[in-house]
Amino acid sequence: MNGERTVATDEDSALIARFLSGDATAFDTLFRKYQDYVYHILYGIVGSAEEARDLTQDVFLQVYRSLPRFRHNARFATWLYRIAVNRGVDAARGSRRWKFLPLVQDNSAKEQSADEMTEPEFAFEKQMAQESIQVALQRCPLSHRDILVLRYYREMSIEEISETLECTLAAAKVRLHRARKVFREQYERLYGATVDTPRAKEDSADAKQTIR
Repeated sequence: MNGERTVATDEDSALIARFLSGDATAFDTLFRKYQDYVYHILYGIVGSAEEARDLTQDVFLQVYRSLPRFRHNARFATWLYRIAVNRGVDAARGSRRWKFLPLVQDNSAKEQSADEMTEPEFAFEKQMAQESIQVALQRCPLSHRDILVLRYYREMSIEEISETLECTLAAAKVRLHRARKVFREQYERLYGATVDTPRAKEDSADAKQTIR
């Protein structure tokens, strides 16, 4: 995993260097590489496919303008995801109401072309276990929603989460433990049933050990 991460970092650094030297196609490569990941993060936070698409464009516009100031001792992906999380949280805070995921119905999905079915929102919706999970997620406070999205939608490690959210490893473990607890309570309140998430036992064990 560390080897893959190093290779990805080296590739990103090379692309950034090309972009800063005047090669605009290098940024296009970065966009294609990370657009789905950014979209997924934003979709999980704001709960709207249309808004997530708009915010994805906003994030990459900000990145385009800020790349000359990017600190090369940091990972580009971490920096990018941090911008995405902050943009998503700001957008959600500015909303006057809770946003729920507008799932595509079966009949409308059949009307979509093959090209449309490859768009980010369809890929993300396919990964969602159930509509109920997204609804419960949208009822969680933003302080919990962002870390849940990074952990279970982006499958980040605790170390990557702590880097992205700029908190200590211990704080990330505790935050995730509390966020999972709130999510579980919201789900049970809505549906009267329990739900579990990947790595749940691992996260719980890590948090309990940290709290002790």
